[in-house]
Amino acid sequence: MTDALLVGLAGFARSGKDSAAQALVEGGWRRDAFADRLKDFLIRQNPLVPAYPDTPPYRLVNLIAAYGWEGAKEKFPEVRRLLHTTGSDAGRVTLGEDVWVNALFNDYEPEREALVVSDVRFPNEARAIQSRGGVVIWIDRPGVGPAKDQHGLPYVSEIGLRNWNFDATLINDGALEDLRDRLVGVTALADRYHTAACVIE
Repeated sequence: MTDALLVGLAGFARSGKDSAAQALVEGGWRRDAFADRLKDFLIRQNPLVPAYPDTPPYRLVNLIAAYGWEGAKEKFPEVRRLLHTTGSDAGRVTLGEDVWVNALFNDYEPEREALVVSDVRFPNEARAIQSRGGVVIWIDRPGVGPAKDQHGLPYVSEIGLRNWNFDATLINDGALEDLRDRLVGVTALADRYHTAACVIE
């Protein structure tokens, strides 16, 4: 095993990253996400979100309370757009590309916990995990491509890792139980590969 029990999960929206992370959580790992700090930031800002053509906009906190983040993103496209633009255009461009990386790893205690990061989207995020002895796994769900904006263009955060050399790829084409079993196997295999590579270096 590597010194760090650290796994990052990457993949398009709806590929199964959260389900895969939950499989490790059930095995005693702690789940975290770069976007968790972004969501906290947006909740504090509490912007108005256009919901329906003939009704006034709603406050973000009310939508999250009613539908949760995943439900709100699915039902109201503006919520997903806010996450992408605030996280990428505002956060990364204005405060530096490591703004969300630093916020997450400030809470990481490698000697005391196993951590799975469920939303690796950019090269600096993948590097941050691998440089700490972790592995980054791509979750591939057949038929699922990158989420797109209102103009039909993929969000930057959906294609930021299109040329990345992942430690392993996991195909999510079965039941949740299959995903769990495959993740455990792929994680162990990637970890052994990473350990061997470190020894060779």
